[in-house]
Formats: sequence, C-alpha cells, structure tokens
Amino acid sequence: MEDGVKILLVEAILEPLNQLLIRATSGPEALKRVLETEFAVILLDVQMPGMNGFEVAEIIKSRERSRTIPIIFLSAISKEDAYVFKGYSMGAVDYVFKPFNPDVLRSKVAVFVDLFTKQQEIQRQADLLRDSQKRELELEHRTSLLETEARSAAKLSQMNDELHRRQIALEQAMGARNRFYASMSHELRTPINAVIGYSTLMLDNIYGPLNAKQKEGLQRTLKAARHLLELVNDVLDLSKIEAGKIELALQPVMFPSLIEDLFVTVRPLADEYGSTLALEMDGEPFNIVSDPRRVRQILLNLLSNAIKFGEGKPIHVDCKQDANRGVEIEVVDEGVGIAKDDISRIFEEFVQVSESKQPGTGLGLPISRRLAQLLDGSLSVHSEPGRGSAFRLTLPPSLEDDMATTAELSAATAAY
Repeated sequence: MEDGVKILLVEAILEPLNQLLIRATSGPEALKRVLETEFAVILLDVQMPGMNGFEVAEIIKSRERSRTIPIIFLSAISKEDAYVFKGYSMGAVDYVFKPFNPDVLRSKVAVFVDLFTKQQEIQRQADLLRDSQKRELELEHRTSLLETEARSAAKLSQMNDELHRRQIALEQAMGARNRFYASMSHELRTPINAVIGYSTLMLDNIYGPLNAKQKEGLQRTLKAARHLLELVNDVLDLSKIEAGKIELALQPVMFPSLIEDLFVTVRPLADEYGSTLALEMDGEPFNIVSDPRRVRQILLNLLSNAIKFGEGKPIHVDCKQDANRGVEIEVVDEGVGIAKDDISRIFEEFVQVSESKQPGTGLGLPISRRLAQLLDGSLSVHSEPGRGSAFRLTLPPSLEDDMATTAELSAATAAY
C-alpha cells in the first residue's frame, strides 16, 4: 500500500475522535512537526523513506521537549519478539501490526488523547493556583506595608506578618486534613460495606450452617464493621461541614411527631441497656421550618448518648415551643454525668471524657453542635457527675432562604 494511501486510511480511522491530525510523510518532516506542535500521541510507521521509525523515535525520545510523548508503532513486518522489543526499547508504548483493527487502533489513540487532555487540565489548574497564590502574596505584601506605615512600629508589623503566615499555614493544614477526611471516608466505605454484607449473609446461613463459635465471631466482626462505618460516616460529615459543603433542604418539621419517630428508632437500643423513654410535650403540636434530616441527626445522637451513658435509668425528652415560636428540646439522662472541667472538651473532635467503655466515634457531639449552628440554633449542656446530663437544642421558627445553601462554619468541637 502506498504511503499516502496508508496515511489517509489512518486519518479515516481516527476522524471520529474529532482531534487535529497532523501528517508527516518522512522522518525529518515528523521531527520538524514535533518541534513545532504539542502532541497527545504519535503514530509512527516503522518503514519510512530515508529514516525508519526506530531512528525517528530515538531522536524524539532524546529531546527534552518531546521525550514524554507516547509513541505507537505501526508495522507490517516482523512480529518476532526481538523485533518488537526493539520498538519498545526505542520508547514505544504500544505496537500495532498491519492490517490492524480500526476500532482497536481508535480506542488506543483515544486513551492517550484523554490522558493528554486531563494532563492539560491539571496543568491549567496548577497555573491558576500559582496565579492565585501570587496575587495573594502581592495582597499580603501591600497589606503589610500599609500596616507598617499606619503604626510606624516595625515590631508590631513583624508580629502581624508572623500571625498572618501562621493563619495561612493553619488554613492550608485544615484544608489538607479535610481533603484527607473526605478521600479516606469515600475509599473506606466500599470495603466496609462488603464486610457487613458478607457477614450478614453468612449469619443468615446463606453459605451453610455455622457452629456457635463461628456465629459468635461473625457477630463480633459485624458489630466492629458497623462501628467503623459509623466512624467513617461521621468523619465524612465533619469534612463536609468544615469544607462548607453541607446543603440544607428546608421543610416543615413537626413536633412532637419527629421525636416520637426517633423513639421508635432507638427503642431497641434502649431495651438493650434497660432504659425507658419518656416524652413530655408542653402545649399543642407545632412545626418549624428547618432541615428535618439534620434535626433528626442531632436528636438521634443525643438520644443514643443518653442511652449509652444513662446506666439503664429513665431517659426524659422535654419539648416545647419557645417565646419566639421556635423549638426547645432537652434530652435528660440520670447517668454518669460529666465533670465541670470536661464540659467544654466533649465538643472537641475525637475526645471521649467518660470513663465508661461504651463505643463511640468521638465525633457525634461536635457534629451535632455544628449542625445546630448551621440551623441557626444552639446546642448546650448542663451536667453533674453521678447525677446525669441535660443537653438542650434550640432552633428558630424558620431559616432565611440563603441559609439553605452551602454552610460555612469555623472549626468547633468533639464528642461525648
């Protein structure tokens, strides 16, 4: 087949990719094109007039500008291992023999085009980041000069600069931590769910009967996996809150219906610990406009904590409409209580101050407090060691529309 016909055939095969195709009919012309243009991939015929494909590839790979460009050799000659190895040793990423399958060739080229496009996008983002950082540094410099002139005190200016640098470092560290939290949470969910799923199937005797020891071991595995999934979900929630990516869906929230539904949910846990649940409603049923999912999340955590740390004693939930037509809910237990010095620490991440051996992620309360703040409310606690704890959630009658978008909260606190 003539060289011109072969080139037209390759162009016809690659035309559906809608990419710019640049042809060269000789080795020297190909080398010139490589100097002039940035390529996603090079298709190189081994047999070319004057300079063969191997020689052209060797020169391309020797140049700093072009050494990373993927090369696919097209050949109608020997398929022997030694010959093919020579192509790879010259820097080829693939070797296609004629007559080649058009779909296969097109797919291979498409892979490198996609990779090239993604690399360009990454580079573009990196350039934007550098420009942004440069502008930020310029702004910091101008701010520093203005502060120096205004105060006429070099020492104060130096202190402000140091504080600013530490703030930037802290923000970068927080951003890196949040990205790690989110990435880790997403990556861990799949294998944890697989462990839970297969353990459940085995406990249901899907794969055959189990003896008592095997069943006990699987039940412990399932319990540990569910606890780990709870931790992963809490970490993901925390990272979303800190990254400002929590969105609110505003709807009417009915009281006491929402609390009664939660009682059904936690009843098995309360029975396991021997606690009774009681709801005291002050006044007629009413509603507020908030995010029912997030309200449920806060109250579910408070109820679960009250049961786990309530030492099997009664749990009381008081619900009433406040003077502003918002809601005030108090979850009261008669359990171990919290020391005065530990009150603030229970809202710090991954902190568990109770001496009880109850399982927990150390994130429930910090997430709950941040969600309460996000809902324009508050979460507070009153507690005495040995006499129990009372957690109070207050929420307004409604949220403004702009509150239902993305949340931005500063770093706050951790769990009970």
